[in-house]
Amino acid sequence: MSAEQCNTAEKPTSDLGDAYRRRDAYVSSLDTSLKQREDRIAETMRSTNASAISKIRKIYVLVDELGAAAKDFVACKNGCAACCHMNVMISALEAKHIEAATGKPRMALSESRTHDLAEFGGRPCPFLKDSSCSIYDVRPFACRKHVSFDTTNYWCQPERSNETQLPMIRFEGAEEAFFSVTGRTTHGVFGDIRDFFPHHSVKT
Repeated sequence: MSAEQCNTAEKPTSDLGDAYRRRDAYVSSLDTSLKQREDRIAETMRSTNASAISKIRKIYVLVDELGAAAKDFVACKNGCAACCHMNVMISALEAKHIEAATGKPRMALSESRTHDLAEFGGRPCPFLKDSSCSIYDVRPFACRKHVSFDTTNYWCQPERSNETQLPMIRFEGAEEAFFSVTGRTTHGVFGDIRDFFPHHSVKT
C-alpha cells in the first residue's frame, strides 16, 4: 500500500463539524486569482472561439487546479477508489472524448438517463483498474470535482456512502461553463458512465 493511501476502514474520530471546518479552510486558502478565474470561466468560454472539446479541456484544467489546492484538506489520496464505485454522471460529449482517447466504442444514447442515487453503489467504474483510474487524463468533470473533506474515506465506502451528508463544495462558475458547453439545458445528453460504456471493463 502507498503511504498516501486512504485508511479505508477507520471511522473518523471527529464529527462532521471537522469536515465542514476543513471545507471552509480550503475555500479561505484559495488564491484570489484562481477564485476570479473560476467565477469568470463561464463567460470566458462563451467568448472563446473554440470547439466544445477544446472548451471542456480548458474547464478541466481549471477544476484540476482547484482540486490540487484541496490536497491538504481532503481524505482523497492515491489508491483510494471508493468514489469509483458509485454513480458517475457524464455528458455525451465526455463519452465521445473518452472514446477518442481510449479507442473503446461508446453507446450512443438518444436521450438522457437518470438513476437512483444508489443504483451503481458498489459497482466499479468500467475504467477502474487496480484501484486506479485508467483514463485519468480524460476523466469526467464529475470525477475531477468530487472530493471528501473528511479525514478518512469511511463515509465514501459504497455500503455507507448514502448514510450521511458530507460537506461538499460547488464551483458555480465551472459548473455553469460545463453545463453550457455540454448543453445540459438544451440538447445535451447525459447518463452514467456505465450507460455509455456498458460492455467495457478494464482487466486487472
